[in-house]
Amino acid sequence: MMSSGSQRPMLWLDSARGRYIPRDFSSSFADRDKHVRNVSKQNWADLEAGPDNEHYWETWEEVTNSATIIDEHDNQYALYQSDGGDLWLIPVGMEWSDEDEFYVWPATPQHTGTENETR
Repeated sequence: MMSSGSQRPMLWLDSARGRYIPRDFSSSFADRDKHVRNVSKQNWADLEAGPDNEHYWETWEEVTNSATIIDEHDNQYALYQSDGGDLWLIPVGMEWSDEDEFYVWPATPQHTGTENETR
């Protein structure tokens, strides 16, 4: 397994797919039972049906908020769809940075050498 901080966000589906990103996400895994957690069979069916399905967008919001993607090294990712429409896999543990306007690894506290001093 990669150590925390060595994983990077991955662009999974770009915005050129438009309103079909949720549908295309549903078919983008060869073995989604192995690589995707927290998505129900009904959720998959709603996404596979495409944007004309009445539950498509509601289901997509639920999936983007709850799905966990597991790669071949057991690294876990959350979904993030940017305002521009790109769908990203974000390593679990990364945090949103207002300054960078994207996800970053949290800063590690700097050791000052005074933590163990006695008075």
